[in-house]
Amino acid sequence: MVSSLWPLLKVWRTIDIGPATFVFGFRRRAYITRGLASARIAALPAGAAQQQIEAADPVVAESDAPARSTGAECGPALIVGAGPGFGYALARRLAREGFDLVLVARNAGRLAPLVEELATDGVRVESIGADATDERDVSSLFSRIAAGFGIPSLVVYGLQEFGPGETLDITLPAFESAWRHNCLGAFLVSQAAGRSMRPAGAGSIVLVGSTSSLIGRAGHLTLAVGKFGQRALAQVLARELWPAGIHVAHLVIDADVLEDPTRPEPHAQADPADIANTVLAIHRQPKSAWSSEIDLRPWNEKFWEHC
Repeated sequence: MVSSLWPLLKVWRTIDIGPATFVFGFRRRAYITRGLASARIAALPAGAAQQQIEAADPVVAESDAPARSTGAECGPALIVGAGPGFGYALARRLAREGFDLVLVARNAGRLAPLVEELATDGVRVESIGADATDERDVSSLFSRIAAGFGIPSLVVYGLQEFGPGETLDITLPAFESAWRHNCLGAFLVSQAAGRSMRPAGAGSIVLVGSTSSLIGRAGHLTLAVGKFGQRALAQVLARELWPAGIHVAHLVIDADVLEDPTRPEPHAQADPADIANTVLAIHRQPKSAWSSEIDLRPWNEKFWEHC
């Protein structure tokens, strides 16, 4: 009974009260870890921190890899939607480069093992529980980062929600939830990031898209509508913020992403560590040759056939 009524209750309703209209909708309360978890290893033997990270990351830094971050790049990196696969690989790559890290998820508690793994001498890693689709949560998140870390030098939005189904069968709550995660959250995070970076005149904002950012395929409405919107957001922001020195880029991942590199799938999948390298490269592009959009797929993958 409850399961059949719940989708109906989630539909937005209005009540007219004189000249005003009261708009409301029922939602399940998201499980948010409000506390902040952090870890830091005060001192490790020379090279031990690097060995720890490389043992967890299958991609080992080359001998000619760039030096640890210095100067303006040393501002913290913020990953919104940090999770297994790409999010974890990106966190490991950035930690290896010396970035302080803020990892955001609704349940920050599940990030505790990664936080402990990445905490190295001189690198601060913290996880914060927040709902990226909630304006108050996003505002509080950036205030806490500013107070504890300073202005972010790199912000990556990697949230994605997808519920397959034909358009005529999709419920309004399912459509709205996917749009909120794929588009609205990107808007709120990008807006807050841009506002924090603009006084410094520097920083990078990378919005992570998918095949559905460009192609609306049958059965993919909930993903395509939000990702189309996110791509539009990236294009508008690039035109507005590039002149202020803030690099906005849209990364299209035209592939399934391997979550566990130790257990390869039979079909072509993108290695998340390689995608993470591209994000770092985007952040380090010289101002005279910035990219506004890059698409990635494995060499043996057909074009535009995944989510």
